[in-house]
Amino acid sequence: MSGLDELLTTDEVAELLHIPPLTVSDYARRGVLPSIKLGRHRRFVRSDVADAIELLRLGRGTRGSDAAVHRRDPGHRGGEEADSGYSLAG
Repeated sequence: MSGLDELLTTDEVAELLHIPPLTVSDYARRGVLPSIKLGRHRRFVRSDVADAIELLRLGRGTRGSDAAVHRRDPGHRGGEEADSGYSLAG
């Protein structure tokens, strides 16, 4: 981490990842997303978030978390629409 990396709020990370802010907070508490506590506030270093997402994408998790990454089957014909993207599960 360089001294000039951008710090993001929980809401900014949520918007960036397209997930609810409560999920971001939960992932931070569980160590899935590295964060910095500043008093009552939690901040995320942009490059740390990107690194954590890359590790999750590769299926390695972060900081011993119990989160896993699941690749959805694009050929799935079940009751729900198939998605070829990655999702966080934990």
